[in-house]
Amino acid sequence: MKNEKIYEGYDQGKGWFFNLQFLILCLSGQLCWNIENQWFNTFVYSKIGKYVWIVTGMVIASATLTCISTFLFGAVSDRRGKRKNLMGWGYIIWGLSTILVGVVEYVAPLVPLMFAGIMMIMLDGVMSFIGSMGYDSSFNAWANDHTTTANKSFVGLILGIMPVIATIIGTLLGGIIIDSGGGSNYQALFLSMGGFVILCGIFALVFAKDKEDLKPAKEGSLLRQATASFRFNDMKDIPNMKELLFACLVICVYFISFNFYFVHIANWAIYHLELSATSFAVFEGSGMILGILAAIPLAKLIDKDRIPLVCVIGLVASYLGLLIIYLFVKGPADVSATSLFGGKNILMIFGCFLFGVGDILMTEACMIWVRGLFPESKRGQFEGIRCVFFVWVPMLIGTLCGDAIIRLFSRNMTDADGIPIQVPTSDLFFYASFVVLLAFVPLYFAAKAYKKRIKARNEALAKGIVDPTLFDAIPDQEIRKTKNGRHDE
Repeated sequence: MKNEKIYEGYDQGKGWFFNLQFLILCLSGQLCWNIENQWFNTFVYSKIGKYVWIVTGMVIASATLTCISTFLFGAVSDRRGKRKNLMGWGYIIWGLSTILVGVVEYVAPLVPLMFAGIMMIMLDGVMSFIGSMGYDSSFNAWANDHTTTANKSFVGLILGIMPVIATIIGTLLGGIIIDSGGGSNYQALFLSMGGFVILCGIFALVFAKDKEDLKPAKEGSLLRQATASFRFNDMKDIPNMKELLFACLVICVYFISFNFYFVHIANWAIYHLELSATSFAVFEGSGMILGILAAIPLAKLIDKDRIPLVCVIGLVASYLGLLIIYLFVKGPADVSATSLFGGKNILMIFGCFLFGVGDILMTEACMIWVRGLFPESKRGQFEGIRCVFFVWVPMLIGTLCGDAIIRLFSRNMTDADGIPIQVPTSDLFFYASFVVLLAFVPLYFAAKAYKKRIKARNEALAKGIVDPTLFDAIPDQEIRKTKNGRHDE
């Protein structure tokens, strides 16, 4: 009886126990991605050398292995009709692989630079492959299983703000931990964050539950099912496929811009602006906390079927934030590390606030938009498609473009051995701002398809028909119960 009370409403994504699990697993997963996206890069600059080719190699390998893992394990979870065990064990191994990356610090002084760089790229790739098993193909599919029309704005908001919250927490704690060792205590950072993810994996194995009506969905061999998304003849009859692809292109273009600068933002602040890790964390964290407060009320627009409008606001905010950073934060003279909230730093914080709002709104809106169009029996498998547009293509193109910009505009510096090194400059934000504007092109076509589907859904509901293919989340039980007409499965 006690357990039934705790899990009351859980299957429909309701109740404090579901919300607690969703929040903990989302936060821990995003914290681990923050370590990989932000601190692995500064770890390279601190322990191996200031060589952008290593960071670029890490990002490309990470994105590629993340996609492969998502297609593979997404198909596995669909075939088994289970997400929980893959999620729990994925988190545990993910945490261990995060801790293992720290080994490079001890190996790097003993081997040639090329070997140390390749070792770092490989370990980062392994960490990303396992992370995708636990998070992208399992946690995201588990969350999608429990997303309904009643909780979609909450789920979308958390998926949107949690990367920002994790960035704030990870940046602040990471900066403090790293600075506690004279600016180089990365082992403590990897151990503490990796250990937290391991504990959350154990938590998931003990307490998480799969959706009760989740059934195994096998379509031929595992290889055939994992690669089904690449057979276009099999995909053309899936409802709303055109809208899904255009919505994916919107976030893809946006994240290409995001990867111009975010991969390098910590190194830009520490080595170009000459801030400490902690000072940078305060700047970025302050702006993004304000961004969360601004984004929360706008999440309600998702419930009002205004997802394209949320995207418009997100793109405009991102564009303005990036432009402000480029125009007014050129170098060390434009910021003050001694008076963190002084007038000299207002534009830096305001720029972070704006692109923080943009990132939250784009992520929450497009996650609900895209994932809501996945076929019910292919949610794990379609996480692979999402991963291509949300992760692989943006990280591949965005990082290569960022790499080229750094090589063209980096400060003229050499290391102790006289070898040229590349330090990111504010030019990254200038070029990223223009790419943001390109996202309006696919958004125009995605919004047309969205409005057409919503109109058809409302007309069907007026006739008492609940057609799940016209919703961007599982139709809530209350909708099903209040309609006397036909329910199309």
